[in-house]
Amino acid sequence: MKIDSLSEKLILYFVLLGIGAIMIISTVSFYSTREALMGRTFDQLISLRIVKKNQIDQFYADRARDITFMAGTGCSASGRGPSPGVERKITGRLRSPGQYFTAYYILGKELAVAQGCFNDSASAGAPAIPEHVFALLRDQLKGEAVVISDVNIDKHTGNPYQLMATEIPGIETKINSEKDILVVAVSMDAINAIMLNNDPLSGLGLSGETYLVGPDLRMRSISRFQPASILKTSVKTQSVSDALAGKTGCITTNDYRGIPVLSSYGMIGVPGLKWAILAEIDVQEAMVPIYETRTRILLLSMIMIVVFFGSVLFVSRRITKPLIRLRDATVNLGKGKFEIDLPVETRDEIGALTESFNIMARQIKEKTTELQLERFGRIRSVFDGEEMERQRLSRELHDGIGQSLIAIKLRLENLLYQDGKDIRNSIQELKNYFDQIIDEVRRISNNLMPSVLEVFSIPIAFRNLFSETEEHSGLRIHFEAKGNFDDLDKKIKTYIYRLTQEALNNIVKHAEANDVRVYLTRIPERLTLVIRDNGKGFSPESVGKDGGNGIHNMRERASLLQGQIDIQSAPSKGTTITVNVPIIITYVKNQDFPRG
Repeated sequence: MKIDSLSEKLILYFVLLGIGAIMIISTVSFYSTREALMGRTFDQLISLRIVKKNQIDQFYADRARDITFMAGTGCSASGRGPSPGVERKITGRLRSPGQYFTAYYILGKELAVAQGCFNDSASAGAPAIPEHVFALLRDQLKGEAVVISDVNIDKHTGNPYQLMATEIPGIETKINSEKDILVVAVSMDAINAIMLNNDPLSGLGLSGETYLVGPDLRMRSISRFQPASILKTSVKTQSVSDALAGKTGCITTNDYRGIPVLSSYGMIGVPGLKWAILAEIDVQEAMVPIYETRTRILLLSMIMIVVFFGSVLFVSRRITKPLIRLRDATVNLGKGKFEIDLPVETRDEIGALTESFNIMARQIKEKTTELQLERFGRIRSVFDGEEMERQRLSRELHDGIGQSLIAIKLRLENLLYQDGKDIRNSIQELKNYFDQIIDEVRRISNNLMPSVLEVFSIPIAFRNLFSETEEHSGLRIHFEAKGNFDDLDKKIKTYIYRLTQEALNNIVKHAEANDVRVYLTRIPERLTLVIRDNGKGFSPESVGKDGGNGIHNMRERASLLQGQIDIQSAPSKGTTITVNVPIIITYVKNQDFPRG
């Protein structure tokens, strides 16, 4: 769609500019807000992960102190089992051992020599026959004070369990050099209580969770979404791989459910346990504030666009209203309606343009009036010139040819009464009269259209003109011509001749001069005519703007030749007329007037 209106263009350009600026600001605001919220969410996940890690590390450190404290009851060195009252002392050393341990075992050389539960049920998380694990623990205790096993599944009960072992202080003998050891089953519920958090206000929302993963990429704590997940749920994610590789950080990835999450990962600090700890929350839930922010930004952007569009519409109309007024005024000015005066409402460029238009309208009105007056003057001059020419021809015909014809008539009438000899003399006189009439007709014809210009060059025509003027006016005319005049156009010769004729007529009628000097000079590009008299002169200002019909006619003829005329005169100083006419002029075929 083509847009021609300035108002529509301003609205379009400003609206596009505004929308672009708003979109850029909105986009930058959205992404910066998203980055800030994502950073805050990651910081929160990092904080939760560190808190959970510290709790797990502290939990196992406390349990290590507990088992060491419990083992301080002592055992017999006979290798036949613990001394009397050991079970009672183990169960009584801690006020609530069932909160963290589910069962205990005292092992000698013959493995289990005593066992018991801290809870009412023996199936609360302890293995029924843990002999293969006990042997492994005995081997690990040779270099450690307390050892912790990884989580295993009891093949009889199907429950996960984890064991912790330490040596029981006692007397070694040469017969039995191996000490008894105390093994306790760690409560998995206690670990799950630390890791599992379903409170939405805890910072994990409705989809966040923290959990532990072992080196076999299986969970070591219960999942929020899969209750029976310990050693059953596989977690093959980038977060777990990076954590088990010893890295710590935050990424956006898919979790064990295949759902995009924000994940913070790292390793716990419990000796003997290579477990990864993760804190995660679904991207969709984490992005809820971002989506709300995006909605607010879009809504605010729409409001800003509407307000901006209204403002641009108002401003564009204020800008284009004076321009439209100028356009309409220009159209009216072109139609000739010059009575225009637009109000100047502002002091900016449009106000200056309006003021300039008002000045231009007034000047055009003045120039048009002057042109009309000049046109009327030219028309009047044409008619006046024609009328004056008719009067001159009438006088010349009446005073010259008319009187001669009357004389001839009288002579012819007298022939009726004359004898033969007198008739012969009268005929001779009639012949002389006829010669005078012929000369008079030739003179009048030359004044109307000098035939000498058709045959001879302009200097010869000037000399004939000056001779006739001297004969009838008593002026002394000195004429000098320099240059080649043979290639001058007929129109140039005619206009220069008429201009000179008009100047001589003015000198004869008004100048009261007795000496006139005329200089005609031709160079390749210009023709110069200078007419100087020693008359009484005049003040050009007193003659009027046009200088009378004679001077006006001379100016008109010079302008038609695309030339310039300069008239210098002063009272008692004579008058000098200088005319410069360019020679290189193009003429249109069948056109009487030359043009440049």
